[in-house]
Amino acid sequence: MLFSTMSQVHVVNVPDDGGDTLTSLNDNGVLIPEFINGPGIQGVRSVKIRDDDIMLCTYPKSGTNWVFEITRELLTGEITQDDIGMDQTFLEYGPEERYADLQSPRILCSHLLMKHLPEDVLNKKIKVISVLRNPKDVAVSFYNFSTTIPCAKYKGQWKNYLNPLFQGKFMYGSWMDYVTDWEQVKKTNPDLPVLTLFYEDIKQDQMREMRRICEFLGVERTDDFLSRVCDNTTITSMRAIKVTTTEYGVFRKGGVGDWKNWFTVAQNEWFDQLYQEKMADCHLQFKYTL
Repeated sequence: MLFSTMSQVHVVNVPDDGGDTLTSLNDNGVLIPEFINGPGIQGVRSVKIRDDDIMLCTYPKSGTNWVFEITRELLTGEITQDDIGMDQTFLEYGPEERYADLQSPRILCSHLLMKHLPEDVLNKKIKVISVLRNPKDVAVSFYNFSTTIPCAKYKGQWKNYLNPLFQGKFMYGSWMDYVTDWEQVKKTNPDLPVLTLFYEDIKQDQMREMRRICEFLGVERTDDFLSRVCDNTTITSMRAIKVTTTEYGVFRKGGVGDWKNWFTVAQNEWFDQLYQEKMADCHLQFKYTL
């Protein structure tokens, strides 16, 4: 991995509440996964943005792969049966050469804050799709993912994971900071075209939300095509098709409300209190069950 001599980049092993550590890369104060060929924050910032690029911005485990595939099929008007996933255009994952020659319009993905993305995302006012998921299900999914991906080297228990996760001590920081930061971006940049989607809304009525995506992208698709996209992007279908991206538990359950099987009463009360404190000024409403 290449960085300038001014960079402050080092591997950190952050302990959970039980002493087990989760490995991340501290890149000038930003915690990201220690991807072998990752370009680092500087590399992400230098990515050349095209006028018709589309940014898919999510906190980890918020439906990135799912919405990427839905958006790709809506954009191209084709039902795909390949194993291409969001990792191909995931800015933090590898060098720009992986997607530099892709046909426009490209769907670029990132879990980073706006200030860590290329400046031309704002300067060129490219379309941004933001996907949000209720934080309790995010926590459960992120825990299971963290215990699976080799670069995290994490073997800790759920009971010791929750507190440091929401305190922002693990990779990508706090979910609450991520959500409030993006809300501020939208507020201070009203001319930036942003479509905000909720994971739970897509689960509840995918046809409705896909029509919103089509309108945002400026494409027209028939109800029959939308129905075929629905069938091709179920968790079962994507597990079968995306064979190269399922190795590390990318597609686990994909449901809503699994947090009830993980959160103890005490954990739930602790989180609800924390949410009230940290998100008091946030107008967003999240669904925790369907």
